[in-house]
Amino acid sequence: MSRVSEVTNLQQQRIKEMQDRFKKEELSDEMKMQLMVQNMTQTLNDISHTLAIIADRK
Repeated sequence: MSRVSEVTNLQQQRIKEMQDRFKKEELSDEMKMQLMVQNMTQTLNDISHTLAIIADRK
């Protein structure tokens, strides 16, 4: 599996887990926003890591 596929799969898994948590738990809007920001931050970290891997190969 390519690194891009791994990042995509991780992102989809995180989104699904976040949506499941929203459905199961009674979360405030503030907590939902915090979880979404954490998800976006992790996605950006994954992208940065992937770009660093690509840069190291060249």
